[in-house]
Amino acid sequence: MKDFVFRNDTKLLFRNDVCDTIKEISRGYKVMFVYGTSSALRNGCHDDVVNTLKEANIPYVEYGNSSREFEKIQEGIQVAKDNGVTMIIGAGGASVMDSAKLMSLGVYHETELWNFLKGKSPYGLQRLPLALIPTYPSSGSENGLGAVAVDSHTGDYGTAYGIAADYAVLCPKYSLTLDSEMTTYTGLVTLVQLSVSVIGDRNKMSYDDGISYIRNVLEATKTLIRNPEDIDARGIIMIGAALSTSSCLGIGKESNYAYDIYELEFLPELLFGSTYRRSLTTIFPRFLEAMSRNHHNDIREFYNDAFGFNGTIKDSSEKVIELFESLGIKMYFDGNVTEGPVSCIPCDQN
Repeated sequence: MKDFVFRNDTKLLFRNDVCDTIKEISRGYKVMFVYGTSSALRNGCHDDVVNTLKEANIPYVEYGNSSREFEKIQEGIQVAKDNGVTMIIGAGGASVMDSAKLMSLGVYHETELWNFLKGKSPYGLQRLPLALIPTYPSSGSENGLGAVAVDSHTGDYGTAYGIAADYAVLCPKYSLTLDSEMTTYTGLVTLVQLSVSVIGDRNKMSYDDGISYIRNVLEATKTLIRNPEDIDARGIIMIGAALSTSSCLGIGKESNYAYDIYELEFLPELLFGSTYRRSLTTIFPRFLEAMSRNHHNDIREFYNDAFGFNGTIKDSSEKVIELFESLGIKMYFDGNVTEGPVSCIPCDQN
């Protein structure tokens, strides 16, 4: 068995009602509540957090409309400093949670923040206590170390790797307001991210765990198509998303080639204006087919164990496309590729 590190920086708190938990973890702090433009306001999370803080006489300020935009992150850091904030609670999808991570670090390391996004490790550095509440389960940012930011003024972007939340509060009822397509994507994107962690894992225990998570997330996704109100199914997907970024999976990987999918998923975003969830889901079976040229046994084993597909790699990839389409997801992109977007694709030929 190869060496591995099991990291447990973030305490996962699964709750059907977050109010008592928010009161408990934020007592004694001045909180900045960070959220985006829609989901936390629409699904009741905003009211639950704010009303809890008010009732418990916990001082707080709000910072809405947050995103991965670096300018907004800098603005949030200034709000935190100006108001003497001592804890951050972030609620939303990956963009909001990433911004909350960077704000918690940036209060103490603002001048170096872009350096962290470009590769300097922030792991273990001082930051504000941080709790994250995912309202769109898929990215696993609440339990992962990564935080992405973009600078629209320059077109530059980066990922700081090494910022862990203290708490991830998982509450499945907050995903009830997602429409049917978005709900299906929560499951399928989670399935893809779990798969990336599992493929090529030589440790039988973590590999078998990962396969089990994938199967359960797929079944939960199918359940929600039939019954969108099924809280248990939503909870399974939410747990799966958090586990997809945990260090309990992939502990026997000898090569991280499966993670290369994240280097490719931005291409449909750039060329077709696709979303992250659609890009990652759509390229997944094609990516596996391409990877099978050098990792045939890994991909074939994965297809058989996760989906029960035991034909050729090409046939199995086509079956995954058919499976995802049967769940109501479009697996092709429409539109013309022009020279402008193509010229913007970074290409390292060394």
